Amino acid sequence: MKKYTKKMTHSLFSEILLQELKKYRDKKILAAFSGGKDSLAMLDFINKNKNIFNINIGACYINHGLRETAKRDEIFCQKYCEKHNIDFYTYNISKELEQDKNGGIESAARKYRYKYLMKILEKYNYDYIFTAHTYSDDIESFFVDLYTGVSLFTLGGIMYQNNKIIRPMLQITTEMVNDYLEENHLEPVFDETNNDIKYVRNRIRHKLIPVLYGCGSEFEKSIIKLQKESRMFNDYLYKKVSHVIIRQDNMVILKRYSFMELEYIEKEYLLGKMISLYCRVSKNILHETISFLNNNDSKRLDLPNGYVIEQSYNTIKIFNKDKVDDFCFNKTFDMPLLKTDDFQIDFLNELKDKQFVIRNRRNGDRLGNKKIKDLFINKQIELFERDRAVIIEENGIIIWVEYISKNNNIKFKRFGI
Repeated sequence: MKKYTKKMTHSLFSEILLQELKKYRDKKILAAFSGGKDSLAMLDFINKNKNIFNINIGACYINHGLRETAKRDEIFCQKYCEKHNIDFYTYNISKELEQDKNGGIESAARKYRYKYLMKILEKYNYDYIFTAHTYSDDIESFFVDLYTGVSLFTLGGIMYQNNKIIRPMLQITTEMVNDYLEENHLEPVFDETNNDIKYVRNRIRHKLIPVLYGCGSEFEKSIIKLQKESRMFNDYLYKKVSHVIIRQDNMVILKRYSFMELEYIEKEYLLGKMISLYCRVSKNILHETISFLNNNDSKRLDLPNGYVIEQSYNTIKIFNKDKVDDFCFNKTFDMPLLKTDDFQIDFLNELKDKQFVIRNRRNGDRLGNKKIKDLFINKQIELFERDRAVIIEENGIIIWVEYISKNNNIKFKRFGI
Protein backbone atom coordinates (compact mmCIF):
# COMPACT_ATOMS: atom_id res chain seq x y z
CA MET A 1 0.00 0.00 0.00
CA LYS A 2 1.16 3.53 -0.79
CA LYS A 3 3.16 5.27 1.94
CA TYR A 4 1.64 8.37 3.55
CA THR A 5 2.80 11.00 6.04
CA LYS A 6 1.52 10.77 9.62
CA LYS A 7 -0.87 13.64 9.00
CA MET A 8 -2.24 11.92 5.92
CA THR A 9 -2.64 8.51 7.62
CA HIS A 10 -4.47 10.08 10.57
CA SER A 11 -6.78 11.88 8.14
CA LEU A 12 -7.38 8.68 6.16
CA PHE A 13 -8.09 6.72 9.35
CA SER A 14 -10.75 9.25 10.36
CA GLU A 15 -12.22 9.54 6.87
CA ILE A 16 -12.57 5.78 6.43
CA LEU A 17 -14.13 5.15 9.84
CA LEU A 18 -16.49 8.12 9.62
CA GLN A 19 -17.81 6.72 6.34
CA GLU A 20 -18.26 3.36 8.06
CA LEU A 21 -20.06 4.79 11.09
CA LYS A 22 -22.45 6.66 8.81
CA LYS A 23 -23.85 3.26 7.74
CA TYR A 24 -24.83 2.45 11.34
CA ARG A 25 -26.64 5.60 12.39
CA ASP A 26 -28.98 5.04 15.38
CA LYS A 27 -27.62 1.52 15.92
CA LYS A 28 -26.38 -0.20 19.06
CA ILE A 29 -22.84 -1.52 18.48
CA LEU A 30 -20.84 -4.04 20.53
CA ALA A 31 -17.07 -3.70 19.99
CA ALA A 32 -14.84 -6.75 20.44
CA PHE A 33 -12.16 -5.20 22.67
CA SER A 34 -8.86 -6.89 23.54
CA GLY A 35 -6.95 -3.78 24.59
CA GLY A 36 -4.57 -4.32 21.67
CA LYS A 37 -3.74 -1.49 19.30
CA ASP A 38 -6.34 -2.23 16.60
CA SER A 39 -9.34 -2.67 18.90
CA LEU A 40 -8.26 0.25 21.12
CA ALA A 41 -8.01 2.59 18.12
CA MET A 42 -11.39 1.43 16.81
CA LEU A 43 -13.22 1.74 20.13
CA ASP A 44 -11.64 5.10 20.96
CA PHE A 45 -12.59 6.58 17.59
CA ILE A 46 -16.17 5.26 17.71
CA ASN A 47 -16.65 6.55 21.24
CA LYS A 48 -15.38 10.02 20.33
CA ASN A 49 -17.65 10.22 17.29
CA LYS A 50 -20.71 8.28 18.44
CA ASN A 51 -22.87 11.37 18.99
CA ILE A 52 -22.51 12.42 15.35
CA PHE A 53 -24.45 9.32 14.31
CA ASN A 54 -26.39 8.65 17.52
CA ILE A 55 -24.57 5.34 18.00
CA ASN A 56 -24.76 3.45 21.30
CA ILE A 57 -21.42 1.71 21.91
CA GLY A 58 -20.53 -1.14 24.29
CA ALA A 59 -17.38 -3.27 24.54
CA CYS A 60 -16.59 -6.88 25.42
CA TYR A 61 -13.32 -8.52 26.45
CA ILE A 62 -13.09 -12.29 25.98
CA ASN A 63 -10.52 -13.80 28.37
CA HIS A 64 -9.06 -16.94 26.80
CA GLY A 65 -7.04 -17.77 29.91
CA LEU A 66 -4.08 -18.77 27.73
CA ARG A 67 -1.66 -16.14 29.02
CA GLU A 68 -0.58 -14.99 32.47
CA THR A 69 -1.18 -11.42 31.32
CA ALA A 70 -4.79 -12.02 30.22
CA LYS A 71 -6.19 -10.72 33.51
CA ARG A 72 -4.01 -7.62 33.19
CA ASP A 73 -5.50 -7.00 29.75
CA GLU A 74 -9.03 -7.52 31.05
CA ILE A 75 -8.47 -4.96 33.81
CA PHE A 76 -7.02 -2.51 31.28
CA CYS A 77 -10.13 -2.86 29.09
CA GLN A 78 -12.47 -2.49 32.05
CA LYS A 79 -10.72 0.65 33.32
CA TYR A 80 -10.70 2.22 29.87
CA CYS A 81 -14.45 1.61 29.51
CA GLU A 82 -15.19 2.91 33.01
CA LYS A 83 -13.19 6.07 32.30
CA HIS A 84 -15.11 6.71 29.08
CA ASN A 85 -18.56 5.57 30.30
CA ILE A 86 -18.73 2.63 27.90
CA ASP A 87 -20.82 -0.42 28.88
CA PHE A 88 -18.33 -3.25 29.46
CA TYR A 89 -18.80 -7.03 29.41
CA THR A 90 -16.35 -9.86 29.92
CA TYR A 91 -16.35 -13.65 29.55
CA ASN A 92 -13.72 -16.19 30.58
CA ILE A 93 -13.64 -19.08 28.10
CA SER A 94 -10.62 -20.97 29.50
CA LYS A 95 -12.74 -23.97 30.59
CA GLU A 96 -14.32 -24.30 27.15
CA LEU A 97 -10.91 -24.13 25.47
CA GLU A 98 -9.48 -26.76 27.79
CA GLN A 99 -12.30 -29.16 26.90
CA ASP A 100 -12.37 -28.42 23.17
CA LYS A 101 -8.92 -28.05 21.64
CA ASN A 102 -8.78 -31.10 19.36
CA GLY A 103 -9.33 -28.94 16.29
CA GLY A 104 -6.55 -26.55 17.32
CA ILE A 105 -6.48 -23.91 20.04
CA GLU A 106 -6.75 -21.01 17.55
CA SER A 107 -9.86 -22.47 15.94
CA ALA A 108 -11.49 -23.24 19.30
CA ALA A 109 -10.69 -19.75 20.62
CA ARG A 110 -12.31 -18.16 17.59
CA LYS A 111 -15.40 -20.38 17.95
CA TYR A 112 -16.04 -19.51 21.61
CA ARG A 113 -15.06 -15.86 21.18
CA TYR A 114 -17.81 -15.34 18.62
CA LYS A 115 -20.24 -17.55 20.52
CA TYR A 116 -20.10 -15.35 23.62
CA LEU A 117 -20.05 -12.10 21.66
CA MET A 118 -23.29 -13.25 20.03
CA LYS A 119 -24.75 -14.13 23.44
CA ILE A 120 -24.10 -10.58 24.66
CA LEU A 121 -25.51 -9.10 21.45
CA GLU A 122 -28.73 -11.07 21.92
CA LYS A 123 -29.04 -10.56 25.68
CA TYR A 124 -28.50 -6.79 25.60
CA ASN A 125 -30.15 -6.10 22.24
CA TYR A 126 -27.13 -4.90 20.29
CA ASP A 127 -27.58 -4.58 16.54
CA TYR A 128 -24.06 -5.49 15.41
CA ILE A 129 -20.66 -6.68 16.61
CA PHE A 130 -17.65 -4.69 15.37
CA THR A 131 -14.26 -6.41 15.19
CA ALA A 132 -11.00 -4.58 14.48
CA HIS A 133 -9.63 -6.66 11.60
CA THR A 134 -7.47 -4.42 9.40
CA TYR A 135 -6.11 -4.38 5.86
CA SER A 136 -2.89 -5.83 7.28
CA ASP A 137 -4.86 -8.72 8.82
CA ASP A 138 -6.47 -9.33 5.43
CA ILE A 139 -3.06 -9.67 3.74
CA GLU A 140 -1.93 -12.09 6.47
CA SER A 141 -5.12 -14.13 6.13
CA PHE A 142 -4.52 -14.52 2.39
CA PHE A 143 -1.22 -16.27 3.10
CA VAL A 144 -2.69 -18.28 5.98
CA ASP A 145 -5.33 -19.58 3.56
CA LEU A 146 -2.67 -20.43 1.00
CA TYR A 147 -0.68 -22.26 3.67
CA THR A 148 -3.67 -24.33 4.82
CA GLY A 149 -4.52 -25.38 1.25
CA VAL A 150 -7.88 -23.81 0.53
CA SER A 151 -9.49 -23.40 -2.90
CA LEU A 152 -9.47 -20.49 -5.34
CA PHE A 153 -13.01 -19.51 -4.38
CA THR A 154 -12.03 -19.09 -0.71
CA LEU A 155 -9.20 -16.61 -1.34
CA GLY A 156 -11.54 -13.61 -1.42
CA GLY A 157 -10.18 -12.20 1.82
CA ILE A 158 -11.75 -11.45 5.20
CA MET A 159 -15.48 -10.85 4.80
CA TYR A 160 -16.63 -7.32 5.60
CA GLN A 161 -19.88 -8.69 7.04
CA ASN A 162 -20.90 -12.09 8.31
CA ASN A 163 -24.46 -11.88 9.58
CA LYS A 164 -24.27 -9.57 12.64
CA ILE A 165 -20.47 -9.32 12.60
CA ILE A 166 -19.02 -6.22 10.90
CA ARG A 167 -15.35 -5.49 10.17
CA PRO A 168 -15.23 -1.72 9.56
CA MET A 169 -11.41 -1.41 9.51
CA LEU A 170 -10.54 -3.56 6.50
CA GLN A 171 -9.25 -0.49 4.64
CA ILE A 172 -7.15 0.61 7.63
CA THR A 173 -3.43 -0.26 7.69
CA THR A 174 -1.24 -0.94 10.73
CA GLU A 175 0.57 2.32 9.92
CA MET A 176 -2.69 4.28 10.18
CA VAL A 177 -3.53 2.61 13.50
CA ASN A 178 -0.10 3.36 14.97
CA ASP A 179 -0.30 7.02 13.96
CA TYR A 180 -3.81 7.37 15.41
CA LEU A 181 -2.66 5.92 18.74
CA GLU A 182 0.37 8.21 18.84
CA GLU A 183 -1.66 11.33 18.00
CA ASN A 184 -4.21 10.51 20.71
CA HIS A 185 -1.63 9.44 23.31
CA LEU A 186 -3.12 5.96 23.66
CA GLU A 187 -1.04 3.07 24.96
CA PRO A 188 -2.47 -0.37 24.14
CA VAL A 189 -1.61 -3.60 25.90
CA PHE A 190 0.69 -6.01 24.11
CA ASP A 191 -0.16 -9.67 23.58
CA GLU A 192 3.20 -11.43 23.79
CA THR A 193 1.82 -14.45 21.91
CA ASN A 194 1.77 -12.24 18.79
CA ASN A 195 5.53 -12.86 18.62
CA ASP A 196 5.27 -16.63 19.12
CA ILE A 197 6.15 -18.15 15.75
CA LYS A 198 4.71 -21.55 16.64
CA TYR A 199 1.47 -20.03 15.29
CA VAL A 200 1.15 -20.01 11.48
CA ARG A 201 -0.16 -16.44 11.35
CA ASN A 202 2.77 -15.14 13.38
CA ARG A 203 5.29 -16.92 11.17
CA ILE A 204 3.70 -15.29 8.16
CA ARG A 205 3.57 -11.88 9.87
CA HIS A 206 7.16 -11.87 11.13
CA LYS A 207 9.00 -14.03 8.59
CA LEU A 208 7.26 -13.93 5.21
CA ILE A 209 5.59 -10.54 4.86
CA PRO A 210 8.68 -8.44 5.78
CA VAL A 211 10.62 -10.27 3.04
CA LEU A 212 7.87 -9.51 0.51
CA TYR A 213 7.75 -5.84 1.47
CA GLY A 214 11.52 -5.79 1.18
CA CYS A 215 11.07 -6.57 -2.51
CA GLY A 216 8.49 -3.79 -2.90
CA SER A 217 4.76 -3.55 -2.25
CA GLU A 218 3.67 -4.65 -5.74
CA PHE A 219 2.63 -8.04 -4.36
CA GLU A 220 -0.31 -6.29 -2.66
CA LYS A 221 -1.79 -5.41 -6.05
CA SER A 222 -1.52 -9.04 -7.13
CA ILE A 223 -3.26 -10.20 -3.95
CA ILE A 224 -6.03 -7.63 -4.35
CA LYS A 225 -6.53 -8.73 -7.98
CA LEU A 226 -6.66 -12.41 -7.02
CA GLN A 227 -9.07 -11.67 -4.16
CA LYS A 228 -11.35 -9.80 -6.57
CA GLU A 229 -11.28 -12.71 -9.05
CA SER A 230 -11.96 -15.14 -6.21
CA ARG A 231 -15.02 -13.12 -5.13
CA MET A 232 -16.29 -13.04 -8.74
CA PHE A 233 -15.83 -16.81 -9.01
CA ASN A 234 -17.53 -17.18 -5.64
CA ASP A 235 -20.55 -15.13 -6.80
CA TYR A 236 -20.80 -17.15 -10.02
CA LEU A 237 -20.73 -20.48 -8.19
CA TYR A 238 -23.23 -19.31 -5.57
CA LYS A 239 -25.77 -18.60 -8.31
CA LYS A 240 -25.19 -22.13 -9.62
CA VAL A 241 -25.76 -23.88 -6.27
CA SER A 242 -28.09 -21.62 -4.25
CA HIS A 243 -31.13 -23.75 -5.18
CA VAL A 244 -29.66 -26.56 -3.05
CA ILE A 245 -29.72 -24.50 0.17
CA ILE A 246 -32.78 -24.82 2.41
CA ARG A 247 -31.37 -22.79 5.30
CA GLN A 248 -28.06 -21.43 6.57
CA ASP A 249 -28.18 -19.82 10.02
CA ASN A 250 -27.57 -21.64 13.29
CA MET A 251 -27.53 -24.82 11.23
CA VAL A 252 -27.25 -25.65 7.53
CA ILE A 253 -29.76 -27.79 5.65
CA LEU A 254 -29.19 -28.78 2.01
CA LYS A 255 -31.36 -30.74 -0.42
CA ARG A 256 -29.52 -34.04 -0.58
CA TYR A 257 -30.52 -35.20 -4.07
CA SER A 258 -30.00 -31.76 -5.61
CA PHE A 259 -26.55 -31.69 -4.01
CA MET A 260 -25.63 -35.07 -5.48
CA GLU A 261 -26.44 -33.76 -8.99
CA LEU A 262 -23.85 -30.96 -8.74
CA GLU A 263 -20.46 -31.06 -10.44
CA TYR A 264 -17.53 -31.87 -8.14
CA ILE A 265 -16.24 -28.28 -8.06
CA GLU A 266 -19.75 -27.06 -7.21
CA LYS A 267 -20.00 -29.57 -4.34
CA GLU A 268 -16.60 -28.49 -3.07
CA TYR A 269 -17.57 -24.83 -3.25
CA LEU A 270 -20.94 -25.26 -1.53
CA LEU A 271 -19.58 -27.42 1.29
CA GLY A 272 -16.64 -25.06 1.78
CA LYS A 273 -18.98 -22.08 2.03
CA MET A 274 -21.35 -23.82 4.44
CA ILE A 275 -18.72 -25.40 6.70
CA SER A 276 -16.79 -22.12 6.88
CA LEU A 277 -19.78 -20.57 8.67
CA TYR A 278 -18.64 -22.52 11.73
CA CYS A 279 -14.97 -23.49 11.35
CA ARG A 280 -11.88 -23.14 9.17
CA VAL A 281 -11.98 -25.30 6.05
CA SER A 282 -9.10 -27.17 4.43
CA LYS A 283 -8.86 -29.20 1.23
CA ASN A 284 -8.57 -32.37 3.32
CA ILE A 285 -11.82 -31.61 5.13
CA LEU A 286 -13.62 -30.95 1.84
CA HIS A 287 -12.35 -34.12 0.16
CA GLU A 288 -13.17 -36.26 3.22
CA THR A 289 -16.65 -34.74 3.45
CA ILE A 290 -17.49 -35.27 -0.23
CA SER A 291 -16.26 -38.86 -0.03
CA PHE A 292 -18.45 -39.38 3.05
CA LEU A 293 -21.51 -37.95 1.29
CA ASN A 294 -21.05 -40.29 -1.67
CA ASN A 295 -21.99 -43.11 0.70
CA ASN A 296 -25.75 -43.73 0.70
CA ASP A 297 -26.04 -44.60 4.39
CA SER A 298 -27.57 -42.26 6.96
CA LYS A 299 -24.67 -41.26 9.18
CA ARG A 300 -22.57 -38.40 10.59
CA LEU A 301 -19.03 -37.16 10.13
CA ASP A 302 -17.23 -35.05 12.73
CA LEU A 303 -16.02 -31.57 11.73
CA PRO A 304 -13.80 -29.18 13.75
CA ASN A 305 -15.17 -27.06 16.62
CA GLY A 306 -17.75 -29.62 17.76
CA TYR A 307 -19.75 -29.58 14.52
CA VAL A 308 -20.95 -32.55 12.48
CA ILE A 309 -22.25 -33.08 8.97
CA GLU A 310 -25.12 -35.53 8.65
CA GLN A 311 -26.83 -37.05 5.66
CA SER A 312 -30.18 -38.72 5.99
CA TYR A 313 -33.11 -39.44 3.66
CA ASN A 314 -33.68 -36.11 1.93
CA THR A 315 -31.27 -33.67 3.51
CA ILE A 316 -27.67 -32.92 4.40
CA LYS A 317 -27.31 -31.03 7.68
CA ILE A 318 -24.42 -29.25 9.40
CA PHE A 319 -24.93 -28.45 13.08
CA ASN A 320 -23.30 -28.37 16.49
CA LYS A 321 -23.32 -31.66 18.39
CA ASP A 322 -24.99 -29.99 21.36
CA LYS A 323 -28.22 -29.88 19.34
CA VAL A 324 -28.51 -33.66 19.75
CA ASP A 325 -27.19 -33.98 23.30
CA ASP A 326 -28.98 -36.42 25.59
CA PHE A 327 -31.66 -34.85 27.79
CA CYS A 328 -33.87 -36.14 30.58
CA PHE A 329 -36.57 -34.37 32.63
CA ASN A 330 -38.89 -35.58 35.36
CA LYS A 331 -42.56 -34.59 35.40
CA THR A 332 -43.87 -34.55 38.94
CA PHE A 333 -47.47 -34.88 40.20
CA ASP A 334 -48.07 -31.11 40.25
CA MET A 335 -46.61 -30.34 36.81
CA PRO A 336 -49.31 -30.31 34.07
CA LEU A 337 -47.00 -28.34 31.75
CA LEU A 338 -43.36 -29.01 30.84
CA LYS A 339 -41.59 -26.35 28.79
CA THR A 340 -37.97 -26.23 27.56
CA ASP A 341 -36.12 -24.12 24.99
CA ASP A 342 -36.97 -26.75 22.35
CA PHE A 343 -40.47 -28.01 23.12
CA GLN A 344 -43.57 -27.78 25.30
CA ILE A 345 -45.82 -30.60 26.54
CA ASP A 346 -49.29 -30.08 28.05
CA PHE A 347 -50.58 -33.08 29.99
CA LEU A 348 -54.37 -33.15 30.09
CA ASN A 349 -57.09 -34.92 32.09
CA GLU A 350 -55.87 -38.01 33.94
CA LEU A 351 -52.25 -37.43 32.83
CA LYS A 352 -52.01 -34.11 34.71
CA ASP A 353 -51.22 -35.71 38.04
CA LYS A 354 -49.01 -38.55 36.85
CA GLN A 355 -45.24 -38.85 37.06
CA PHE A 356 -43.29 -39.25 33.82
CA VAL A 357 -39.73 -39.23 32.56
CA ILE A 358 -39.27 -37.12 29.42
CA ARG A 359 -36.11 -37.85 27.43
CA ASN A 360 -34.65 -38.54 24.02
CA ARG A 361 -33.90 -42.01 22.69
CA ARG A 362 -31.42 -44.56 24.00
CA ASN A 363 -30.11 -47.77 22.43
CA GLY A 364 -32.64 -50.60 22.60
CA ASP A 365 -35.72 -48.41 23.21
CA ARG A 366 -39.02 -50.11 22.39
CA LEU A 367 -42.59 -48.93 22.01
CA GLY A 368 -44.62 -52.00 22.83
CA ASN A 369 -42.85 -54.88 21.13
CA LYS A 370 -41.29 -52.78 18.35
CA LYS A 371 -37.88 -51.13 18.31
CA ILE A 372 -38.21 -47.36 18.14
CA LYS A 373 -35.27 -47.27 15.72
CA ASP A 374 -37.24 -49.46 13.29
CA LEU A 375 -40.36 -47.31 13.67
CA PHE A 376 -38.34 -44.20 12.81
CA ILE A 377 -36.78 -45.89 9.79
CA ASN A 378 -40.16 -47.13 8.54
CA LYS A 379 -41.52 -43.57 8.69
CA GLN A 380 -38.28 -42.21 7.14
CA ILE A 381 -37.64 -39.86 10.05
CA GLU A 382 -34.34 -38.05 9.48
CA LEU A 383 -31.42 -38.96 11.75
CA PHE A 384 -31.29 -35.46 13.30
CA GLU A 385 -34.98 -35.60 14.22
CA ARG A 386 -34.62 -39.14 15.62
CA ASP A 387 -31.94 -38.07 18.07
CA ARG A 388 -33.97 -35.05 19.22
CA ALA A 389 -37.31 -36.87 19.34
CA VAL A 390 -39.10 -36.61 22.68
CA ILE A 391 -39.98 -39.85 24.45
CA ILE A 392 -42.36 -40.09 27.42
CA GLU A 393 -41.78 -42.94 29.83
CA GLU A 394 -43.93 -44.11 32.77
CA ASN A 395 -42.50 -46.52 35.33
CA GLY A 396 -39.78 -47.58 32.88
CA ILE A 397 -42.24 -48.21 30.03
CA ILE A 398 -42.35 -45.92 26.96
CA ILE A 399 -45.90 -44.69 26.37
CA TRP A 400 -45.41 -41.94 23.76
CA VAL A 401 -42.85 -41.09 21.05
CA GLU A 402 -42.67 -37.91 19.00
CA TYR A 403 -43.39 -38.49 15.27
CA ILE A 404 -44.87 -41.93 16.10
CA SER A 405 -47.55 -41.75 18.80
CA LYS A 406 -50.92 -40.03 19.09
CA ASN A 407 -52.62 -39.29 22.40
CA ASN A 408 -55.37 -36.71 22.87
CA ASN A 409 -54.21 -36.10 26.43
CA ILE A 410 -50.70 -35.09 25.32
CA LYS A 411 -50.43 -31.75 23.52
CA PHE A 412 -46.93 -31.42 22.10
CA LYS A 413 -45.38 -28.35 20.49
CA ARG A 414 -41.84 -28.07 19.15
CA PHE A 415 -40.13 -24.70 18.82
CA GLY A 416 -37.75 -23.63 16.06
CA ILE A 417 -34.28 -25.18 15.89
